[in-house]
This record gives sequence, C-alpha cells and structure tokens, in this order.
Amino acid sequence: MTDETTQEDVSQTTPDEQPKAETATAKKKKTDAQRKKEFEANRKAMDDLCELYPQAFNPRQPKPLKIGIHEALAEDGKLSKTRIRRALNVYVRLRSYYACMVEGADRVTIDGSAAGTVSAEDASHAKEKLDAIDKRRAERAAKAKPKDKAKAKAKPKAKPKKPAQPKVSAEDQENRLQRKLEALVNKPKND
Repeated sequence: MTDETTQEDVSQTTPDEQPKAETATAKKKKTDAQRKKEFEANRKAMDDLCELYPQAFNPRQPKPLKIGIHEALAEDGKLSKTRIRRALNVYVRLRSYYACMVEGADRVTIDGSAAGTVSAEDASHAKEKLDAIDKRRAERAAKAKPKDKAKAKAKPKAKPKKPAQPKVSAEDQENRLQRKLEALVNKPKND
C-alpha cells in the first residue's frame, strides 16, 4: 500500500465513520422527555426519603442536615446509594432548604437529633443561592407579565357571523307548513 492510497482512503470516509466527538456531543444533549423522566425519578427518590425519615426530611419545613448524612443513610440500607444521591440533590436545592440554613441553626441526623450547627460560611453560601433563586424567579415573572398584558390588550376575536337568513313572512311559513302536512298525508304507506 502506498501513501497515495492511504490518503484516498481517509478522504473517502462515509457518514457512518464520522469522528466520535460528534456522536459524543449528541449523546450528551438530553431531550425534554429524558429530563422529565430524570426529574420524576429524582422527585420520587426525595419523596421516599421524606417518607422513611420524616424526623429529618420535610420539604415544607426543612432542617439543616448533618454534614455527611449520606453515609448514615447508606449504612441504614433502606435506599440505594444512587437513590440517596438523587434524593439529597433535590432536597438540598429546595428554596426552603436554603432559607433554613441560617448561622447557628442546629443540623439534624436521620433520627432528627441535633448534630452540630450551621457555620457562617455555610449560611453565607445558602444566602447567595437563595438570592440567585429569587432573582431567577423575578426575571421569569417579568418575562411573563408582558405576555399577559399583550393578551389582555388584544381584542377578543369576533365570531364569524352566520349568513343572514331571508326573512320569511308569516303567510309564507303557513303555506310551507301546509305543503309539508299534505306531503306527509299523501305519503305511501309501507306495510
């Protein structure tokens, strides 16, 4: 085989032989259905965690969790490590969880007992995250308002009008009714 043959072989690749980098990026992009499925799985894992350990996990009134609580959850063996990771990822990113992370607040273990306090650094980090969430919510609300105003200002679409029916006099109606009755009476009977 010569160098010329090798160069020709390389330049004549088929679409199936495209570089793997292109297919790798295609795999990384998730579809809406995949994201929804993942979100539902994560949410279900968090719900399971809240059901199994109500003393420590309550999304409506969260408490700061003990650092390393995932290890205690894994040792307990009620959930797999993957489900624990999914559940904690959702739980600790809740707006209400960031709001409860104030300096000096007690951290809790899986049985609800105190295990340390929230440091100033942790409280500061939570405050930053909380501010970012509130900012994103405000931006979304601001974007939604102009659409709502535009809809309110737009005139409702008029219903298409039916073609006007020719006015029929009472005499014509009477004659029409009389013809129908006569046709009905004269109709051949089916026996």
